[in-house]
Amino acid sequence: MSEKIKLLIQMHYSTELRNALTATRLSKSTVPSLDIPGFSLDENYPPIKIPKREKRKSVGDMEVGRLFTFNARPEVSTYLIRGEVEDENALDRLIKKVDEDPYAVAVYSDARIGTGPVCPDESPVGTHEDVAHLLKTTELYAKGMDGSNVMVAIMDTGINMEYLSSKGISANFDENKSWSPLQEVVFKPGKFPKDHGTMCAFDVCIAAPNCTLLDYALLRSQKRGETATEGFLSDAVTAYSKLLELLSTDEQNKPRLVVNNSWAMYHPSWDFPEGHPGNYSDNPEHPFNIIVESLEDAGADILFAAGNCGEECSDNRCENVTDRTIYGANSHSSVLCVAAVTTDKKRLGYSSKGPGRLDPNKPDICAYSHFGGSEVYPADGGTSAACPVAAGVVAAIRSVYSQADISPAILRKKLHRGAEDLGQAGFDYSHGYGLINVSEFITPPQIVPIQVGEQVSGNFKKKGETAMFKVKVENALNIELKGPDGADFDLYVKKGSEPTLTQYDDRGYTGTAKEKIRIPLDSGEYYIMVHSFRGAGDFNLRSTME
Repeated sequence: MSEKIKLLIQMHYSTELRNALTATRLSKSTVPSLDIPGFSLDENYPPIKIPKREKRKSVGDMEVGRLFTFNARPEVSTYLIRGEVEDENALDRLIKKVDEDPYAVAVYSDARIGTGPVCPDESPVGTHEDVAHLLKTTELYAKGMDGSNVMVAIMDTGINMEYLSSKGISANFDENKSWSPLQEVVFKPGKFPKDHGTMCAFDVCIAAPNCTLLDYALLRSQKRGETATEGFLSDAVTAYSKLLELLSTDEQNKPRLVVNNSWAMYHPSWDFPEGHPGNYSDNPEHPFNIIVESLEDAGADILFAAGNCGEECSDNRCENVTDRTIYGANSHSSVLCVAAVTTDKKRLGYSSKGPGRLDPNKPDICAYSHFGGSEVYPADGGTSAACPVAAGVVAAIRSVYSQADISPAILRKKLHRGAEDLGQAGFDYSHGYGLINVSEFITPPQIVPIQVGEQVSGNFKKKGETAMFKVKVENALNIELKGPDGADFDLYVKKGSEPTLTQYDDRGYTGTAKEKIRIPLDSGEYYIMVHSFRGAGDFNLRSTME
């Protein structure tokens, strides 16, 4: 007998579907139009509400990356239900029925997903203490960046908090805000057998020891994949809907949330074919890709592992497919996609390379992996370990900087610009923008006072570096920057306080290292920031009176 095809059906609003949101079971009578031969409705999967996505009519200067709005009102949302069909013929019948049904929207793949380290026979390179040193955690902690007051959701196989405690981990844990797709009696959140999710939680705590862990055991699926560390996308949709509820508070009291996803789709056969309207891996309209985007828009920092289908040492589940293997949400523009390197900064052969399926500029960055750490496995390995290492850094930063201070999109840009360049100069498909680097958050730039008419010089050794100046304004001034050809140095100005990449009164937009800004006649002290967006070299800065 051939394997049944698992799928998701997106439905328009109905009173019955809305009322079923809080039910434990979904009755067939809720969707009578889908009672067709060959289709089996999963009555154990209550509907999941998907917010309506619409293009913003206008995007403010400080709303970088926020191109859509998300409306979660029940009447305008759509609702996902889960089921399966016997074969391709039954799938075709279902799609035809959905196309004809005014209450139905579309049929989508309930793609198989999985996680797990690879190349387990290779010895670890370095230890978690080495990773902590390389991440400059001592300096981070001294700045108050330790994960305090930040929730980190581990979307995985479950966490064993007792085991973590035995390894010296003292992070907080919130069972009430955790979730599992199974109403398990034996295993509750925080009490799952030590496995992949426990490794991920350990690795988050390298940089964020005081974070609050949330256990989202989505790979403990009711619709289990072929192994204990595989599940289906439908449970990820449910998990994200739960997290979206956590952030549905007023802006002033919104919690700080980092979401770690050390899982991926490993082979195209786990999905509907590319080009199919229900495809997940290449389709930004798939409901899971939309709910990921809506969670990021609500203020969450979302990280995904790049995957373990690198050509030099790919996971067996990749079945020798190693080209364009950063699938679906792992390649979404709203997430930070993380590749893997060793503690001596060498790319690990299993780390999937770009381009990504949704956003070609993936991975974003790389982080450390294949080191001795949690002892769940001989090495904390795969992009599965690199992702929580980076998630811990993001959680540490969020201890000090809220979403209102730095939006998730801008934080990703800062991590891009501050990354230590590896491989070829600039972005590449093996390392992204480079190795995660916290220097910008530890050592704020020294402020150099300058006089009107004075020319000052500086030098950037790599992209991402910043220099800060201040000048007293009593007349209208011109601020002029000159840097090397081929580089892109940006000029930012703010009255009364230091500008940032998101908070400024004016900035240059030339795309080169030569920029000019006029400060109008408005007496006071002005701060000037020069930032290397691309390239390195000497620059000159001059302020002149009009």
